[in-house]
Amino acid sequence: MKKDYIKTSVSKIEDRYLPTVALVGRPNVGKSTLFNRLTRSRRAIVDPTPGMTRDRLFGSIHREKGSFRLVDTGGIEESPDMIATLIRNQSFRAVEDAAAIVFLVDGREGLNSGDEEIARALIKLDKPVLLLVNKMDEGEDQLFDTAVYSLGFEQVLFGSAEHGRGVDELLDAVDDALEGNRHVPKQQPEQPPIRLAVIGRPNVGKSSFVNKLLNEERVMVSNVAGTTRDPIDSFLNYKKRPFCLVDTAGIRKRGKIEGSQESLSVMMATRQVESADVIAVLIDASDPGAVQDSAIAGIADKAYKPIIVVVNKWDLVGNKQTNTSRDFEDKLRRRLKFLETASFVFISALTGQRVTRVLDLAMDLYDRSQQRVPTGVLNRFVEDMKRNYKIPTHKGRSFKIFYMTQVETSPPTFVVVTNRKEPLHFSQERFLVNRIREAFGLEGMPLRIKHKPRTRKDDEE
Repeated sequence: MKKDYIKTSVSKIEDRYLPTVALVGRPNVGKSTLFNRLTRSRRAIVDPTPGMTRDRLFGSIHREKGSFRLVDTGGIEESPDMIATLIRNQSFRAVEDAAAIVFLVDGREGLNSGDEEIARALIKLDKPVLLLVNKMDEGEDQLFDTAVYSLGFEQVLFGSAEHGRGVDELLDAVDDALEGNRHVPKQQPEQPPIRLAVIGRPNVGKSSFVNKLLNEERVMVSNVAGTTRDPIDSFLNYKKRPFCLVDTAGIRKRGKIEGSQESLSVMMATRQVESADVIAVLIDASDPGAVQDSAIAGIADKAYKPIIVVVNKWDLVGNKQTNTSRDFEDKLRRRLKFLETASFVFISALTGQRVTRVLDLAMDLYDRSQQRVPTGVLNRFVEDMKRNYKIPTHKGRSFKIFYMTQVETSPPTFVVVTNRKEPLHFSQERFLVNRIREAFGLEGMPLRIKHKPRTRKDDEE
C-alpha cells in the first residue's frame, strides 16, 4: 500500500474550498468505515446497526496530485419514517455539492431495489460516479453479484473498507475524476478557527441553534430525542473571525442511555468538550429545573474551558418582566454553583433572537484565554497584593509568596512559589484566583493554580 494520503485537521477553515467527494449508498454498506479508513480517524461512529450516520461528516485528504474534502453521509432508503427522510435530504445535499461521488454497494449481500433506485438517481447527474463494491474481504476469490455491471457506471471498483483492500485504487480513481476540478483555497485569515462546542440535553435546540447561526439546514432537526449522533463540524466567518461550530449528541442521564450507539455518541460529545476552545451549554428555558443540566455543566466545568450558558427557547417564557432574565440567571447560578463565573445569554434559536451574541461572547472569552501575563508584571502584582490584602490562613497557618509566573494559556495557568511544602488550601487558591481575575481582566475565565515550594535552585535562579 502506497499510503501517500494523510489525515488532516477537519478544523482547517480553508478546506471548505477544496473539491468535495461524497460517499453515498444505502444503510450499512460501509460508508463510515471507509470514511474513517481514508481520513485515518475515528470521527464517524461505526456500528452494525443501520442508520448510525445521520448528518454529513467532513474530513480532508491530501495526496500528491492534490487535496479534496471527503463527506460521509447517512444511508439512503425509502421510508415514511421522519428520521429516514431527514437523512435522505442530508445525503442528497452532499451529492449536490460534490465534485465526484463514490457509490458503495454491499459485495456480500448483493444488490437490492434500494441500490438500483440510488443508481438511477446518480446516473442522471452530470458528475463522475465511482461504483465501489465494498466488503470484498476475501479479495479476488470472493463471489459477488455480477448485476453490479448492469447499473450503468463506467468504472466499477472492488475493495474492503474494513481491511483496507482496494483503497489505493479508489484514491487513484478519485484523483482522475477530480482532474481539472481542483481549486486553490481562497486566502484565509492566519488565525485558527475558534472551536465552539455546543452541548446539552436532547431536544434543547442545539442543532437549531447551529443552523440559525449558519443560516442553513446544516444539521438535522427534529423533535425526536437523539437525532444528532456524530459530532458535526460547521464553519462560519463572523466579524472577520473564523469559527468551527461543533454540534454534539444530546447527553442523557447515564441510567437512561440505551445501547452501544448512544454510549458512543455521548463519549464522542464529551471528547469534543475536551478539544473545544469555548463551550456553549444549552439549557431549555421552559424546563430549567432538569437535573441533567447539572451533570452536563459539570462535564464542561471539568474541562477548564470558558463556558457560556445559553438559555434557549426564551421566546416561550411568558409574562416576562424587567428582572425575569436576571432572576432566572441568579436561580440557575445558585443551583449550579460551579458555574458562578460563566457568561449567560438568553436566546431563541427559532426566531434568531440574540444568537450572534453567543459568538461575540465566544470571541471575547477565547481572546482572553490566550492572554499571557509577563513574569515581571505578575511579581509586581504579588507585591501589591501583599500590601493591600490579607492572605487567608488555614488552621492558623499562613503562607508567603516569593514569586509567580504564568506557564500556560487556555486555560491560563500560574505557578506560585511559596514557603509551604504542603498544598495550598482551597480557600487560599480561591483567593489567588479571584485576585488574578480582578487584576488582569480574566473574569469568567477558568484558571489553574499550581503550587510549588521554594528550593535552593529557585534561589540560585
